[in-house]
Amino acid sequence: MKTVIFNRKPEATDRLIEYAEGMKDKKGTTAAGPNNEWRKGNAEERLVHSLVHGITEFIDQDTEAARILYSKPLEVIEGPLMKGMNVVGDLFGSGKMFLPQVVKSARVMKKVWLT
Repeated sequence: MKTVIFNRKPEATDRLIEYAEGMKDKKGTTAAGPNNEWRKGNAEERLVHSLVHGITEFIDQDTEAARILYSKPLEVIEGPLMKGMNVVGDLFGSGKMFLPQVVKSARVMKKVWLT
């Protein structure tokens, strides 16, 4: 905890997030691993989920799938990506999401911009 508070190591925040995620109710996991039911949704839903949960693993293929659905790449940004960031903002504003999780979501958005 002191490492995060005093910012002693660059990876401290990520390690704290991983620890907190591990302490959560095991609702999102099974004996076989993480629950990927959310992957069955459409491209927009998957993008929103990835942003809200800070998941970068599938972001490239989901962004490409959404780009095919829209006539302009800007529509992907203004549509599902902004919808996801609005959810993040609402969760942060209501105290249900904390700064390290917002930073994780921002990293997902940054990865989308760079691809």
